[in-house]
Amino acid sequence: MNSKQARFYGIQAEKFGYFKEKSKDIIMNRLRLPIFDLSDRNLAKFIPVFSNNKIEYINGYTNSILIFAKFLIKNNIILKEICPSLKVCITTSEVLHDEDRNLISNAFNIKIINEYGASEVGLIAIDSLENHLEICEETIYIEIIKSGAYSLYPESGNVLITSLDNKAMPFIRYNIGDIASISMRTNENKEKKVIEKLIGRENDNIILPSGKIAPGLTFYYVSRSIIEGAGYIKEFIIRQTKLDTFHFDIVSNDDLKDSHIKDLKSKLDNYLEPGLNVIINNVKKIKRPKSGKIKHFYSEIIDKKL
Repeated sequence: MNSKQARFYGIQAEKFGYFKEKSKDIIMNRLRLPIFDLSDRNLAKFIPVFSNNKIEYINGYTNSILIFAKFLIKNNIILKEICPSLKVCITTSEVLHDEDRNLISNAFNIKIINEYGASEVGLIAIDSLENHLEICEETIYIEIIKSGAYSLYPESGNVLITSLDNKAMPFIRYNIGDIASISMRTNENKEKKVIEKLIGRENDNIILPSGKIAPGLTFYYVSRSIIEGAGYIKEFIIRQTKLDTFHFDIVSNDDLKDSHIKDLKSKLDNYLEPGLNVIINNVKKIKRPKSGKIKHFYSEIIDKKL
């Protein structure tokens, strides 16, 4: 309870909300690192925060922590070396992929723990010692309602949560809007429910001209090798503006090479379907929602379609 926390979160801009959150930070012994501008110039300001304070753990949005980790690697900095008191990093709110976990671990040189929750019901699942996202069955009853629409993941479905802890407003079979699958794992000689695949929000699915529906997570596989291969791409999002049109908004030190664009289109053909249009937009900054969380895929047609 007394451990100092470095908090990678957003904060309200309005005066009352801002001072309310800052007051909570003081009471809860945490240093808030603003994530609305993750340029190298601002990331460099985080370094003295760690070197001048005995921070024991990090907590925050996965993508923001990942960007900071990439900055550290680029500058040959190991966070544990400048802040020896660091013990663990807890990522939340956004999906943590295995490759991202390894990258953050290499940059920080501490254990990475992933958690999954919702503001309505609190913590839903957290990493076990084996890095399985173990469901908190002490407080949560979880169900998966399958839907035939998600053809790429037939074993997955909508997440329904029952939580009776909140006496003012208990939640019974509450659909939180996420898509996932669960399985049983043996942990410490006990059978435990774990989340096997956390695909994302229901309203972040790709709808294609053929009528096919795919999860937005597909773009992780489409773009991963290109982002890593290019090396100079800092941040990106993908927006679907029409059934056949996808905009890649990229924050980069250089233009995307023709070979990378060609590879991108080829992967779209393979993972989704041929004939899709790709528009590359080099932007100075990715506009974040008020919460500060960022997703990699946004559908701008889903509401009209459904």
